[in-house]
Amino acid sequence: MSKSTNLFMVNHYQHYLQRVIKQPDTATKLIHVGHLGLAEPTHINDLIDAFTQLKQTCPAWQHCRLHVSLFTYHSKEQQAEFNAFILHFKQILHDFIADIAVAPIKGCQRINIQDDITLDCHFSRSELQLSSLANIHHKVHHWYACSDTMTPLLRDHFYQATNVWQLGRLSHDNSAISIYDRPIANKDPLFSSLQTTVAQAGFQLLTEQPTDSITKHLTRQATGQTTSTSTIDIIACQERHALRHQQQNSFAYQGPLTPALIEQPIGIIGGGIASTSLALSLAERGKSVVLYCQDDAIGQGASGNRQGAIYPLLTPENDALSQFYQQAFLYSRQRVQRLTSQGYEVSHDFCGVLHTGFDDRSKARLNKIINGQEWPDDIARKVSADQASDIARVEIKQTGLFYPLGGWICPYELAQASLDHAVAIGSITIKMNCKIESIEQTEQGWALCATEQKSSQQKPNQQKNSQKKNSQQGSPIAFHPQLVIANGADLTHFQQTREIPLSGFRGQVSHVPSKGELASLKTVICANGYLTLVFQQQHCVGASYVKSPQHLDFCPIEQVENGKKMSQSFANVSWPNDINVSGNDARVGVRMVSRDHFPVMGYAIDMEKLNQGYQIQQASKDKPSLWQQHWQTTPAPIHDGLFVLGGFGSRGLSSAPLVAECLAANLCGEIMPINLETQTLLSPNRMWMRKLLKGKAI
Repeated sequence: MSKSTNLFMVNHYQHYLQRVIKQPDTATKLIHVGHLGLAEPTHINDLIDAFTQLKQTCPAWQHCRLHVSLFTYHSKEQQAEFNAFILHFKQILHDFIADIAVAPIKGCQRINIQDDITLDCHFSRSELQLSSLANIHHKVHHWYACSDTMTPLLRDHFYQATNVWQLGRLSHDNSAISIYDRPIANKDPLFSSLQTTVAQAGFQLLTEQPTDSITKHLTRQATGQTTSTSTIDIIACQERHALRHQQQNSFAYQGPLTPALIEQPIGIIGGGIASTSLALSLAERGKSVVLYCQDDAIGQGASGNRQGAIYPLLTPENDALSQFYQQAFLYSRQRVQRLTSQGYEVSHDFCGVLHTGFDDRSKARLNKIINGQEWPDDIARKVSADQASDIARVEIKQTGLFYPLGGWICPYELAQASLDHAVAIGSITIKMNCKIESIEQTEQGWALCATEQKSSQQKPNQQKNSQKKNSQQGSPIAFHPQLVIANGADLTHFQQTREIPLSGFRGQVSHVPSKGELASLKTVICANGYLTLVFQQQHCVGASYVKSPQHLDFCPIEQVENGKKMSQSFANVSWPNDINVSGNDARVGVRMVSRDHFPVMGYAIDMEKLNQGYQIQQASKDKPSLWQQHWQTTPAPIHDGLFVLGGFGSRGLSSAPLVAECLAANLCGEIMPINLETQTLLSPNRMWMRKLLKGKAI
């Protein structure tokens, strides 16, 4: 792109950004822009430059945020071109996040370019992506369409009527679509039919050419002229409203897809990765938060381990679970990169993760994953025994799957850095040594009753003392219109959440000195348990997996079992003999696990009302099909203003930051980086609904 064309594009974006700032919901200071196609990745950089310049020169823009929803598509025949596009795109983003990972996966990849700029990348079929996005309060102000969307290959893909109506469902009533970079004849019959299609959905189609005089655009800005639609198509708006209503009815059993706009401050109970990630995501949106942590330091629970592996959970079918974990893994990796680039200490090493089997069953399962899909190279690739040994720098003698972007992260440092940055950019109040014993819904909001904890003077990575003395519980210490329970192993502690189907699993992680061949290890190994690289002269190996633990004390038996995991996984090699657990150095935590391996995120369900409805069903003589329809279309009984965030199991590092980001976006009425299917699979109500929709007992 020439310098003059680039300057045109910056001014082009400035023109429309200045236009959309006048839209109705600008009190939120969020500018939501849609982008269809991406013939030139530099267009995103031009848009960011335009937004940045406006923030620097216009006082009204100083506290604004920019959200870009990008939809592009490639066919299998275009794979080489798309790979080149991804490489170019990563180079553009490198100025914002060094070594940024962008992969051609299904689903949205959210990139927090800056605290005030977010980019969502959708690289699969747009008609599937658009229809699967939930209704939002803060809709798209304007759509930009690149020239490649007008090519014969993509025109029908982007501008078929059903697609355009989905654009309308996500847009403001007076938003428009701009097509630029392509001379279009006024009498072009294809362009004329396209105008008709978008007009039926309530859009005006605008065209801008790179060869147009920049002076023309500057004059238009100076005189206050705009190219926005002068009238709103009332009928099209009603059709858009009907589409939104239809979507909400289809997912009524999940509760409101878009909660009522939040009041502040928001209460968060918890002190681990999930709660601190949520505090950061809310701070980026300018929301005030009060965080209640029962300990005297962040990361005393399951987030307190020295090292944790981070890599995606894949399935042979690449189903919704697999797609979710790919999205979440990439987002967590990016969060760490941004925090460290901002000067926060988050010890980590994205050295890759080598995944092998350890018995016939696990090897067969791994082979199904390897052969089930053509995985993008940045996500996973098959390696031979020799390649595995070269990667690990120790003898492996097994084939496996290598996750090149994976590695390890220090969990409690990630939690602390997230909270520190939230405090730096937002209004965050932290209440340490404050254990919330009960909550109650009142006219003033959710009342929190607490007991004050006695400080134990522990470091974040030391074992939590379970014998702290509590002061007497008194009157409510605070009221919050919105409250999020994100307290890990204690998530089901409250009367309102105790029936959420999560199970606690004890995990003991052993710390072993780095010596002998073990010191040569260059990648994280996942087999029967996991083994990390050296960090502060020690490796982590583990972890045990004990359901419903009776205590969190050190267990000598689990320590010995951890010491044997690598030798059980890799027979006839010598380096596992250097794993020495005799120092009895270990840490114990409890992970909350769901049966389907998805976390829980969303409204807390009112089980008393749900059971009342079920009892009516049992007493009635109606056909089962009528009740199945009832549960499908009846809004779920919820505790208004009460949300849960948890159930991350042993994969909190890979999933918690994205799920927290999703909840923050949902609470603020913004677009989420997951589709409706995934949102449903994260719903705390999903376990009961699966039974009710099948006519089974809950």
